[in-house]
Amino acid sequence: MEKIDREDIMITSKHSNRSKKQIESLLEKYIYAKPKDWKKFLDLFLLTLGLGFVVSGIVFFFAFNWAELNKFIKIGIILLLLAASIICAIQLRIKEIYKKMLITAAAMLVGVLFAVFGQIYQTGANAYDFFLAWTLFITLWVIITHFYPIWLLFIVLTNVTIVLFNEQVSNNFDTISLTTLLFFIDGLALIALLTLNKYDKADIPLWFRNTLALAVTTIATVGICFVIFDSKLQQGTLLICGTIAFYLYSIRYALSNKSTFFIGSIAFSLLIMINCIILEIYNDDIAFLIISILFIMGVTAVIKFLLNLQLKWTNGK
Repeated sequence: MEKIDREDIMITSKHSNRSKKQIESLLEKYIYAKPKDWKKFLDLFLLTLGLGFVVSGIVFFFAFNWAELNKFIKIGIILLLLAASIICAIQLRIKEIYKKMLITAAAMLVGVLFAVFGQIYQTGANAYDFFLAWTLFITLWVIITHFYPIWLLFIVLTNVTIVLFNEQVSNNFDTISLTTLLFFIDGLALIALLTLNKYDKADIPLWFRNTLALAVTTIATVGICFVIFDSKLQQGTLLICGTIAFYLYSIRYALSNKSTFFIGSIAFSLLIMINCIILEIYNDDIAFLIISILFIMGVTAVIKFLLNLQLKWTNGK
C-alpha cells in the first residue's frame, strides 16, 4: 500500500465521518515519530556529526603541523583517506545511507586536497579556481549518490564559485546583478526540486527544502534592499519581478502543502523590505523609531498569524 501522508489524513478528515479520536489514531500510526524513528534519526545525526568532526580534525591537523610535514606526506595522507572513503563506500556491505555519507566525506576531502596542493606548490591561481575545481570534481558523485547533504554542498560551492569569479576575473556584475543571477539559479533549482517531489515522489527532506528556500528568500531580500538603497529601480526590475513570481509560487505551494515555513520566511522578507523603504524615504531619527515600532508589530502579527494557521491546519480545517 502507498504510504499515507499528513495531507491524505487531512483530506479524509474533511470528507468523511471519522471522529477526532480516529484521526488522532491515524496520525499516531502513520505520521508521528515513533521510538524507532528517533533512534534512526539519532544514529544518522551522530554519524554525520562524527564524519564532520573527522573532516574538521583533518583540516586542523594540517593547519597545526603544516611546517613540520613533508609535502609528499601532506598529499599522501589526504589521498589515502580519500581512497579509503571511496573503497569503503563501494566494497563494504553496509546500509546505503552510510555509503552515501562516506561519499559526502570524500567530497569534503577533495576540497582539502586541492587546498593543500595549492599551498604546497603555490599555483598562484585565483580562489575561484579552487572552488570551481572542487565543484567539477564532485559533480559525478553528486549525480550518482542522489544524497541531499552532498547536493547542499554542491549548491554552496556553485554559488561561491560564481561570486569569486565575478570578483576576481570578470567583474561585470555589480551587487544587484550578482544577487539577481544567484537568485534565479537557486530559485529555479528549488522550483525544479519541488516539482520533482510533486510528480515523481522524490521524497525531498524537509530540512533541505527549507534550507534552500531560506537561501533563495535571503538572496532576494538582500538584492531588493540594495535596489532600494541605491535607487536603481530599473536595474532591479528583473529581480523584483522574479521575487514576486517566486513568492506567489511559494505561497501557493505552502497553502497546498501546509508549510508555515515558506509563509513565515516570505512574511519576514517583506517586513525587512518595507522597513528599508521607510528608512530610504525618511532618512532621519524619526525613521528609526517608526521602523522599530513597525518591526515589533509586524513580527508579532506574523507569529500570531502563523500560530493560528498551524492550529487551523492541525484541526483539519
